Amino acid sequence: MIAIKIIDTRKDLKYTKKCLPREIELIRKLQHDNIIKVYEVIEKSPYVCVIQDFTSRGDLLRKIRRQSKVNEKDGKMHFRQLIEAMKYLKSMEVVHRDIKCENILLDSCENVKITDFGFARSLKIGEKSKTFCGSRAYLAPEIIRAQPYDGYRSDMWSAGIVLYVMITGMMPYDDKNVQKMLERQLQHRIIYPRTAKISMDAKRLIFDILHPIPHKRLTIEEVIRSKWLAGVEYHILDQPINDSLTSDSDNII
Repeated sequence: MIAIKIIDTRKDLKYTKKCLPREIELIRKLQHDNIIKVYEVIEKSPYVCVIQDFTSRGDLLRKIRRQSKVNEKDGKMHFRQLIEAMKYLKSMEVVHRDIKCENILLDSCENVKITDFGFARSLKIGEKSKTFCGSRAYLAPEIIRAQPYDGYRSDMWSAGIVLYVMITGMMPYDDKNVQKMLERQLQHRIIYPRTAKISMDAKRLIFDILHPIPHKRLTIEEVIRSKWLAGVEYHILDQPINDSLTSDSDNII
């Protein structure tokens, strides 16, 4: 099955002029099992139609809301696939810059599909970005501080936030006050809900990913070798999930 995403270019002129052409260029060249597959892009002013895979399970946030959190067994598979997709993006010299639960779709078998490359850009290894972009709750501290940043390391920070949200059903930092959120991030303090039963290996991995100093943050290869992901072979799931989906309003974070 396919889905058709229709973009009205008149609604957001800044996005249409700056981001959309770059997004179309990138998504046309990306080919990976854990990145949304785009079959065709049809441009007929004022609309752009993107024909892509249909993801029947919605996004990862929907699953978290439905279940209140994701158990660690499922979380390991989702996170392993996410990291594999990020590894591929790095090999293609592409940074996403908006990794978050809402931009991680799930197909009928609950395979991860990264989507929404509106903030993505090509970035050579070692090059720095300066553009302030992304979703506030997932932003790395160096972006909040308006410092030139390594997009691959800031993407890893965002992935760490995704992991925390998956297995706790909550955000690690309150983004209502950005200054207080930044202070917590720089203190390298990560607090878990008192009732949450999280393995020490998962906590260690999250702690090492959410390091406020970018060059001390875990790399993709180090995450794959972590104790929490030990023994988790990367593969694509092929058994459709048959449980009935509940309303998005259930168990909202």
